[in-house]
Amino acid sequence: MRALPPGSRVTRAPMKSLFKRLLLSVLVCSAGCDVFNIGDAEGTRGRGARAFDPYSSSASGAISLSLLYFNGCAILPSGEPVSAGSLDLPDYPATCEAMNRMGQQVPPSARFEVTPGVSYFIREFTAVDAVTDVHTDFKNQHAPSFWMRKESRFKDLDWSGVTVGRDEWTNDFDSTFQRETYYENAAWMRSLDDTFLIEVLDADGAVRTSMTYSRRDFMGESATTGRTRASWLVADLARPRFPGDPEVSLLPDGTEPTYKTMVKASFSGATNPFKTLTMPQLSGEGLIRVTWSLLPLKPFLFPIVFTPEAERPATCYRLDESGLATDEQVPCGFGLTQAVRVNRPANGSYFMPGDSVDFMVSLRDGDGNGLHPRNRMPSYNEYMGESSNGLAYFNEEMLLTYREASSSESGFKVVGPLQDLQVSRGSYTLPYFSFPLFSEPHFYLPPGSHQLAGGGDAQPPTHYTVTLPPNAKAGTYAIILKGHRTFMGERLNRLDPFFFQVGQAQPTTYPGRVGNCQVCHNGVNSLSNVHHGMSVDHVEACKTCHIEEGYGYLPDVIHRIHNSSRKYNQNKGDCTMCHLTRESTLWPSLMNCNGCHVASHGTEYFDLRFEPMQNTPNGYGNCAESCHVATPPAEHILPPR
Repeated sequence: MRALPPGSRVTRAPMKSLFKRLLLSVLVCSAGCDVFNIGDAEGTRGRGARAFDPYSSSASGAISLSLLYFNGCAILPSGEPVSAGSLDLPDYPATCEAMNRMGQQVPPSARFEVTPGVSYFIREFTAVDAVTDVHTDFKNQHAPSFWMRKESRFKDLDWSGVTVGRDEWTNDFDSTFQRETYYENAAWMRSLDDTFLIEVLDADGAVRTSMTYSRRDFMGESATTGRTRASWLVADLARPRFPGDPEVSLLPDGTEPTYKTMVKASFSGATNPFKTLTMPQLSGEGLIRVTWSLLPLKPFLFPIVFTPEAERPATCYRLDESGLATDEQVPCGFGLTQAVRVNRPANGSYFMPGDSVDFMVSLRDGDGNGLHPRNRMPSYNEYMGESSNGLAYFNEEMLLTYREASSSESGFKVVGPLQDLQVSRGSYTLPYFSFPLFSEPHFYLPPGSHQLAGGGDAQPPTHYTVTLPPNAKAGTYAIILKGHRTFMGERLNRLDPFFFQVGQAQPTTYPGRVGNCQVCHNGVNSLSNVHHGMSVDHVEACKTCHIEEGYGYLPDVIHRIHNSSRKYNQNKGDCTMCHLTRESTLWPSLMNCNGCHVASHGTEYFDLRFEPMQNTPNGYGNCAESCHVATPPAEHILPPR
């Protein structure tokens, strides 16, 4: 799913074309360093903690807790506003803006459950204030800034030093664009020494436990990954006619643009798992109160319900010896694990080109209980009603309104062979097999299907068939499952590959062009614990979804994330940190270079930048062939020849 900014999934896609598109597709190691060896013992640099991983749910010492806030109300990860129940909270709204109901003001009804006696640590804290179609003067960049600084729920932050920053255009789909103007450099954005006091209160308002987190305790707050931002987005646009075009360019069908102004403070990825809160041994209602030192007089309130483990209903399923659900129901536990059962090839060893690969998906909690019956998954309405055992589906409102970069888009993708995987280079013709062909996975529930008659009650299957092309190349292929689950305050993303052979029994592996992520991403910070939740050992599979800018073109977003990060302290011109081969650095397209060098060529290639990916030449093309092969940029350190 789209990652974010420059064109990430966090982009406000035109609803008409979004559904058309989505429904249509229904460090530097020594010479002996083995980047793909995951058999290292606990403490080995690069692999992360094995004996104690705070993100391993009930197998760890604490459970990750996500606290989400939208326009004055606590929300669940589904976007549903949380009710205060019978608590007397004068500062908590009686009605909340319901993202999933077109922004209507409704009495909140969702309940935020936690388990008493369990230790939690803060995985993320995100608060959003947003308005739609308020600042509709395309030429006026001051009005959104004024609202942020003087009228929004974040008006009491220190906005001194704020400037109009990046003004970015993104090709969201075909000939549909969006423009996003960022407001940057405010004092609160640059702060590093602020704190977050997390308090757990009982129904009488007495503080029962607390913990203070520093902003430095969190790894991620980049807008590129859906985190902190102050921006003004104009979506559903045609491309500008020329650089600095002050007029709105309407789409050919006359669709009116959508204007969205947002302030988002989002901090994720706790790096100190020993800062924990043990929920008091209570039942009934309570409250989590978050006081940000930069907004000391405006705490964020999260009404909760203490639900003892003994009172959990038996809604999960015991598994049989084959790893599939039986009819016996048991209480659910924390965590999310994914499994695939692939049918046996005709020759007993590997599939042949043209064969059909049949497989079943099994989603489980961390205790090994099935989260769904053997042959079907929960419906969309069950997901929205918090009766899906925490399994989540694609939710366009969390994506487009809350600007989540990876919120709930569950599904799978089949790709291979591994040795041929590479980033897209200005064409949808890929050198490897991919199902689906485009960026999105095959969703368990197609986006928008819940809006069709009876679609909200449809239960997707667990059995799938993908037919290999008659010219499928030999090697190792992967079924990549993308899953999301929330349960008792825990919110997890998982991206797991499962392999099968085609054309030969001998396994193949990734090209080995990029890697070394484990130099920084280890232990609590390992890639298994951040964003999509894919292990560092499979980073070369990321490119199979991040194909184009509307979904976060991988070379662009990876450079953008690390170039803007205050946590990445390496030489940002040293390409050898991540690139293992010289060849992998020599594709300096406009899309690649603009991740760091926003205006490397000014407006010289303005028209090229706005060409859709299916048209060549375009911004994904190889500038190296004409300019940069013989004389690579001197300020970059490249791998040796």
